[in-house]
Amino acid sequence: MTHENRLTDLMDFPGAAALERAGRTEPLDPAVRARAHALLLDAIAADAAPAPVARPRSGRRRVFALAAAVAAVAVGAAVLPVTGFGDGGPAASASAAEVFTSMADRVAGGPASSAPYWKTTIRTWAEGDRAHTDDIYLARDKVVIKTENGRTITKENPNGTSWAVGNSSVGWDDLDALPTRPDALRRTLASGATGSAAEQTVRQAGELLTGAPVSPRLRAALYRVLAGTPGAVVTENVKDGTGRTGTRISWKWKEKWPVHSDHNPNWIVQPSTGRLLERNMEPGNNPGHISQRDTYVYAGPSTTTG
Repeated sequence: MTHENRLTDLMDFPGAAALERAGRTEPLDPAVRARAHALLLDAIAADAAPAPVARPRSGRRRVFALAAAVAAVAVGAAVLPVTGFGDGGPAASASAAEVFTSMADRVAGGPASSAPYWKTTIRTWAEGDRAHTDDIYLARDKVVIKTENGRTITKENPNGTSWAVGNSSVGWDDLDALPTRPDALRRTLASGATGSAAEQTVRQAGELLTGAPVSPRLRAALYRVLAGTPGAVVTENVKDGTGRTGTRISWKWKEKWPVHSDHNPNWIVQPSTGRLLERNMEPGNNPGHISQRDTYVYAGPSTTTG
């Protein structure tokens, strides 16, 4: 590190720009200062401990990321907004933006696939029913479902498989034509929204991320769009339907969606792998009560349905 790039290197961690913009604050309360100092020392000590496997990020970046979190606590855990759609919804918190940006970075360099099927293993549960796990193989012109009880169901789709994108639909072979610049992709997903543009974007992005053979570049772009989508709230250390631990991203909508008008979505994601583990729903009139879950045991390309 030379004197020419010292500032860039030292400020190269998630949230650095927001901290730089925060400017001057009043002197800290001594108790808060002491707590922040203790947390920072703990973070440095943890980083110095031997790791069983190679870490994807350098120790320096991890220490400064932890320092940023401590600094945020010390100044009052301020929520730093990101740009939204301007449709009246609250801006996503900085932590939500960082989660999705981290996931975008994780998946962006993944290998592309030309496999003929997109396989999803889903554990589905709805209130009042038992959970069941099925394998779904989606192809360009059909879907093959292998149920938990041993049945195989094949449904032909002579018009071709497609997904809702904005106010139109996009077929299997046209997914690669979607824009991968986040601003352009956001406009495409939000086009023609009859209610909240942010809500339409979240729902359509979720369908593409879990049920479509999107390329790593498009997957990363979708996560970057979600990083700037308003209304997101983050909760750490949440269990999905199979007991895996992840980070919950929740949205609360002020406007009513035409189809699912009385439910709000929660996603459980795994930032370390870039995986979307689960999407579940809670009634708008009963916050915290989960009424249905789709837990993704596997989602990815497949060469066969066997």
